[in-house]
Amino acid sequence: MNINKLNELVNSSKLNKVQIAEKCGVSRTTLDNVLAGADAKISTIESLAKVLGISIGALFGDAREDILSTSINGSSELEFYKREVERLQTLLNNQKKSTKVVVELDVDDDEFIKMGLKDKVIQILNK
Repeated sequence: MNINKLNELVNSSKLNKVQIAEKCGVSRTTLDNVLAGADAKISTIESLAKVLGISIGALFGDAREDILSTSINGSSELEFYKREVERLQTLLNNQKKSTKVVVELDVDDDEFIKMGLKDKVIQILNK
């Protein structure tokens, strides 16, 4: 679970921690423990998401929820998409590219045909 995001959402909420804990049906101590990174029950996580008005995926890094949180924090959705496009372009640029291999054979035409290389070369050239 993304504890930083959860703390950010709790701090930016109109409700204080006591009110959030009450609406979630947990104690203030439990809420503080969860915000400090302690393990939480699934029911507590579901309650927190519901009270904060987000999906459970937002607490676990769902990209669609990142759009929502960046909009809340003052950045526009357009900026999020620009960063995402740049990230994807970087990934594409870092992919390995094919390597060309040049082979020179010193055979006469008859040997070339007998070895069956003519058909192979034609297949490769047609690709």
